[in-house]
Parts: sequence; C-alpha cells; structure tokens
Amino acid sequence: MSDPASNKRARPAWHALHWRCRRALRSLADTFALPLPFAAPQLETEFLRDHGRRFAPFRRAAALLALLMIVALAGWDYGHYVADAGFPLLTVLACRLVVSVGLTTLFIITLRPSFRDDRRAHATMFAGVGITSAGMLAICLITPDTISFTDYFMSIYLVMMYQYGFLHLRARPVLYSTLLLGVVVVTLQYAAPAWTPYSLMAPEEFGRAMFFFVNAAAIGVGICIKLEHTARSQFLQARELRSANTALQQHAAQLAAEKEANQIKANALIQLKEEQRNQALRASHENARFLASAAHDLRQPMFGLGLALEAMGQALARNDNAEAGRLSDLASRSARAMSTTFNGVLDLSRLEAGVVTPTLCDFDVADVLREVVADLTPYAASRGVELRCRRRTRRAAIVHSDRQMLCRILKNLVSNGIKYARREPGHPALVLVGAVGLHTRVRLDVVDNGIGIPPQQWQRVFEPFVQLDNPERDREKGLGLGLSIVNAMISLLPEHRLEFTSEVGRGTHFSLDVPNGTASEASTSKDEPDDASDVAGRYVVLVEDDRIVLAAMEALFTQWGMLVDTASDLPSLRALAQELERMPDLIITDYRLPNGATARDVLDIVLPAVARGELVPPVLVVSGEAEVARQALGASVDEVLSKPVQPERLKQAIARLAAERQRVNCVE
Repeated sequence: MSDPASNKRARPAWHALHWRCRRALRSLADTFALPLPFAAPQLETEFLRDHGRRFAPFRRAAALLALLMIVALAGWDYGHYVADAGFPLLTVLACRLVVSVGLTTLFIITLRPSFRDDRRAHATMFAGVGITSAGMLAICLITPDTISFTDYFMSIYLVMMYQYGFLHLRARPVLYSTLLLGVVVVTLQYAAPAWTPYSLMAPEEFGRAMFFFVNAAAIGVGICIKLEHTARSQFLQARELRSANTALQQHAAQLAAEKEANQIKANALIQLKEEQRNQALRASHENARFLASAAHDLRQPMFGLGLALEAMGQALARNDNAEAGRLSDLASRSARAMSTTFNGVLDLSRLEAGVVTPTLCDFDVADVLREVVADLTPYAASRGVELRCRRRTRRAAIVHSDRQMLCRILKNLVSNGIKYARREPGHPALVLVGAVGLHTRVRLDVVDNGIGIPPQQWQRVFEPFVQLDNPERDREKGLGLGLSIVNAMISLLPEHRLEFTSEVGRGTHFSLDVPNGTASEASTSKDEPDDASDVAGRYVVLVEDDRIVLAAMEALFTQWGMLVDTASDLPSLRALAQELERMPDLIITDYRLPNGATARDVLDIVLPAVARGELVPPVLVVSGEAEVARQALGASVDEVLSKPVQPERLKQAIARLAAERQRVNCVE
C-alpha cells in the first residue's frame, strides 16, 4: 500500500508542475498569436501608411544588400568550377543573372515614392523573396547532391533571415510565404527526381535541412509577430503622443493668447489709470482755477462792502446823512453781488457733486414761459432789450421735467441773451422765447440778435467764470456761471438735450429738447399773491443760532413792518412757546441748531403749542444745507431756501406763505 502522507506531498508538486506547463503553453500561444488589424479602418490605414513610411529606408537597403550578396556569390560558384571541371558553372551563373536582374528591377522600384505605401512595399519585398528563393532552389537542383545542401541550400536560410528581420514585414504574410516556401521545398525534394534528372539534395541531408528550416521558420515568425505587436503599440503611443502634443500646443497657444490678452488688459488698465490720473489732475487744476476765480469774485464785493461800511460809519459820525445813504446803497450793491456770487458757486458745486436730485412731474411749459418772461421783462426793459414770447402750438405743451430746474435753465439762457444784447442805432436788441410742439418732445427756443459767439469759443462758454465779452469783469454783466449751471442741470435731467448755434454779429440760438408729458397728470401752478411784497403786520417766530444773522434778520423784518419773536436755541424756544398769545403767520428756522438739534425739534416744540385742530402755521427753513433739510423734513415744511438768500426773495417767500394761511387765532 502507498503511503498517504507521501501522496499528499507528491500531489502539490504535480499540480505546480501542471500549472507551470499550462502557463508556458499559454505564453507560447500568446507569442505566436498573430496581430489583428485595428477595428477602425481609418486607424488601420493610418498605421499602414506610417509603417510603410517608417521602414522604407531599411527595406531599400536590404534590397540593395541582397543584390550585392547574390552577385558576390558568383565567386563561390567559380571556386567550385575550379575544383570540379564538371560543375555546371554557366547554368548556375545564368540563374544568378536572372535573380540579379529581378532584384535590380525591384531595387529601382524601391526608389519610387509609391514604395512608402506598406501594401506596395510588401508586394515588392515578397516578389524579391520569391525570385531569390526560386533562383536558389534552381541552383540546388542543378548542382551535385554532394554540395547542394551545404553550399547552396543554406542560401534559403539567408533569404528567410532577410524576410524575418531586415525587411520589417508584417507577421501574417510572412507566415503564409514561409508555409508556401516549405511546401515548395518538400515538393521539389520528392517530385523533381520523377520528372527531371536532378534532385534538390541528397536524401540523407534533407532531414537536417528541414530541421533547420522549421526551427528558423518558428523563430523568424515569432520575431515578426513580436515586431508587429511592438510596431502597432508604438504607433498607438506615437499617435497618442501627437494628440497630446497637439493638445499641449493648443493649450500653449491658448495660454499665449490669454497672456497676450492679459497683457493687453494690463496695458489698458495702466493706460486707463494714467488717463484717470490725468483726468484727476485736470479736475484738480480746474477746481483750483474755479476756486481761485470764485475767491476773487467773492473778495472783491467783500472788500467793497467793508470799505463802504467803514466810510458810512464815518459819514454818520459827521451827520452826513446824504453821503451815508449813498454809501449804504453801495454796501447793499456789494452785498448783493457777493450773495449772487456765493449762491452761484454753491449751486454749481451742489449740481456737480450730485447732491441735487430733480423732481420730475408733468406740467404745461406755457406757465413756465410766462413766469420767465414776467420776471425778466423789467430787467430787459432796463437794458433796452425787447423780450418776446411765441408758441407754435395750439394745444397745451405738456412736458415731463423738473419745473424749478427748467425755469432756472430758461431764465439763465434768457438773461444771458439780455446781457449780451447788441444795442446800436437802427439795430433794436431783441430776445425771443418760444415753444414748438413736436411728436415726442417739446423744443424750447431762446433766440437773440446779440454779439454772437465765435466757433472756437463754443466749448468754453460752458466753463465757470468764462465771459467772452467782459474782460473788465463787470459784475453788471454777470459772473460767467449761468451757462455752467445750465449745463450741470441738463446733465441731471433725463432725455433733455441742449444745442445751440451762433454767428458773430448776428446772435445766438439755443434749443432745448424736453420730453413730452401726460396731460392728465399735469400740475397747475399755484396762484401767486397779488402783492408779493405785502408783509407788513405779519407775525413770525424766528429761530436762528447765529446771533449776527438773528439780529440782522430781526432788524430787517422790523423795517418791513413785521412782528418778530426770536429764539437762538431750544431752551429759549421752549420758554417762548409757553408765552405765545396768538398763532404765528409763519415760522422761520435754520435747519441745524446747537447741541445736535435740528428744525425737526423746532417743529415738535412750536407746532403743538400754537396748532388748533388741523390749522397750523406755514414753516420756512432758511439753511446752508438746503438739500439735507429737504430730504430730512420732507412735507413737514412748506419751503426751503438756501443761505445766503436775497432779501427780495426772502420777502416774496414770506408774503406767499403767509397769504396762504391768513388766519390769526388767539390762545385761550
């Protein structure tokens, strides 16, 4: 009986040997597995084209080397002839000549460009293999059996070596040609003696010949299979590498384009920054020039006001009332000029700073034209200028704009035409204001026949403090801020456009396009009191923290015949509110007061003390922060005036507001 333990030890060894043999057979099968064409026909065509182009030089060199070797072996034949006079030298040389001619022809074919095609190259190379093999086998048949194997059949192995390695042929056609050559060799060995006096080789040599033939064929076909697998793998890798290189080049080109674009952007940003810097410098220079001009125009009337007041004081000390009255008039003119300059500079600064926000509404522009003409007719008459108003539309010209801004723009344009009117004998000075109704807008025209504006100065007229016909800086001709304020206001009004044409000696024509409004939403202007200067007897409560301004306003109101109670802070206002015996006709207050108080606190103190039901006195705010006051107080106040304000305008505002609520109730 066998030992079970020894069987267990033997079984693992047997299984290991079995699996090693299976792996060896699988490796052998893999080694001799013929390469398959690529599944995609386009890819296979591309591979064949690349394969033929890559190995064309090697195949051409192999063809030339084979030709030289065939020719060189003729010396080998001559040696046999010398050794044996019965050697068929001429027949052998004839065979070599035929092979040489065939190989020469094929070599010439390899020099053509079409040889780069892999299919054509294979056909050429296999034709060469066939011609050479046929020639060598023919020589083996006609040479003696004693030397045919050892001296000539060996040439067949040499042809096979060329076919398997040097020609870089594909494995499948190499396998088929090898099988065909083996069949031909076997056929010649056994069939040739039956129908020819020759034999391929001695029977005792044929076994050795076929042994070497089979081994050479197996090794050679395996090498061809390996080479084709390698060639196909390299082709795929090269193709992927080319794709990667192409993608890399595209990415590099994209990066270069992005770099160039970034460089362009960087240059543009640098240029923009430089331009913004230059603009800031120009704006700084313009602001400096503007402030210098404004300071100059403010210093002059301030200096005149100081001198006039000093001289008036000395005249009063001498009891020279006539001279004191003249100097008082001069001081008033200086104060008005200073106030006008200050208000103009302040308005322009607020407009350019974007503090002013237009209040858009729909209204009939005819009301604005009548107001402009009514306000400026006395001024035009004083300068000998005729002011006319015309409308070229029968229906109401409803516009969508800011009423106060539009009125201010027209007044500035009209007053500008009046200032620069050309008054000459036989040439009456005329300023025409008109409205033309168009399809989607209304065109407002201001035309004068004055001195005109030279074309080279058309841009400068909108700059601050620019007066083309006022080199002596005569304030009777204005300050040069009118058109600057017009330009700043129009930039804030949507869909408004100002154009002008001018000719030296013939006048100027300004055209302002204003968008149409809706008639159903048009507002009507409030009726003005018949006598806007009638303020005598009005009772006002005045709140002002600046004692100089408070004293001056109280004195002015007293001169106008008004009754005034004053307060400079909230404690004094609370004491005053407890002692009020009647409702004021008007409350006048500054917006910002001491200790963080505002006009809102004034209203909270005064209105509960004087209100009777729904009846409350109107409120007028006079402040240097007019826009802030409007936004903070809203509808709580009736009107806001910006400091400094002309006495005439203040008087008109007081008369208008007091006339709206002319009721006096005693406090019970």
